[in-house]
Amino acid sequence: MTATATRPITPIDLAAERAELGPALDDAVLRTLASGKYVLGPEVEKLEQDFARLHGAKHGIGLATGTDALWLGLLALGVEPGDHVVTTPFTFFASAAAIALVGAKPVLADVDPETALLDPAAAEHALDARTTCLLPVHLYGQLADVRAFRALADRRGLRLLEDGAQAHGARRDGEACGTLGDAGTFSFYVTKNLGAAGEGGLVLTQRDDVALALRRLRDHGSPQKYVHARIGTNSRLQALQAAILNVKLPHLERWNARRRELAARYDAAFAGSRTVVPLARAPGATHAYHQYTVRIRGGRTRDQVLAGLAEQQIFAAVHYPTPVHLQEAARPWGYGPGDFPHAEALAREVLCLPIHPFLAPSEVERVAERVLALARE
Repeated sequence: MTATATRPITPIDLAAERAELGPALDDAVLRTLASGKYVLGPEVEKLEQDFARLHGAKHGIGLATGTDALWLGLLALGVEPGDHVVTTPFTFFASAAAIALVGAKPVLADVDPETALLDPAAAEHALDARTTCLLPVHLYGQLADVRAFRALADRRGLRLLEDGAQAHGARRDGEACGTLGDAGTFSFYVTKNLGAAGEGGLVLTQRDDVALALRRLRDHGSPQKYVHARIGTNSRLQALQAAILNVKLPHLERWNARRRELAARYDAAFAGSRTVVPLARAPGATHAYHQYTVRIRGGRTRDQVLAGLAEQQIFAAVHYPTPVHLQEAARPWGYGPGDFPHAEALAREVLCLPIHPFLAPSEVERVAERVLALARE
């Protein structure tokens, strides 16, 4: 066997990414250190402008974390304590927790079982007189049906905040992530398609008023030094993180294209299988494949397949093993087992397989072969 065939296969490969970028990352860090401008500043401004341009948005506002992007995005859109915000039960908990952080109530609606994305019809059914905002999540790198959510928001007089933490550069029906909503939020956590060397976040918006509110909210509500127009927080993106992201951003579209090539290999390997069923790609979607996700429906459970892969040095993951409504922290929202059957079934069955731009085709084939074998045992 070759070294490629036997080495551990991991969900990300930061060493390979760093090798491809060469000395550019070191140069960017040293340049920023020499500048003495460590918080906001030119590197952050460049990232804001270039990331917005890539997606066709008017404004980009850099923040300290992706969670802050959600929290402050809701505040900037005017969501208030006591409001209801509709979102998905099948996502990372921060999507719902950010709603609770502003004092609003997360109201959950079930997902499409084929894509794991928030179902617009279910979301509309969940609306009530206190609903002020919709928060669809672009899970695994695929956009939810933003046109349907935009139409629903306009019809019912609601705000629309897109959670694009996993969908940098993704599109659907020609529309880029974060541009049809009143705002769209992103995370630059290390594992994302565009990842910093730590934490980072950003909000895109076409609205001048939302951009102004966010720039104040991230800096203690301050329009100018020692003047505070509202209560804000400290969520200013660090220049070192922005400098690293500025090196990586020009590679994002090529890296995403490589992810799609590898996803096509997985698709071919699993075609016709009844035991390993990939999540569907929505019509018109340009998927970013932050994750390549299958449902395990064979004689063995998902967790048995996951453990079997690990024994063979193939490190898959489960995103997410417990839906939002069954988390201890969600108990005050009044949900329980059985309330969202599609989300609960996905939580039992989904398995996220390694996919990153530096995987070899032979490694994809090895993963697919072992998953199929384990699922049938």
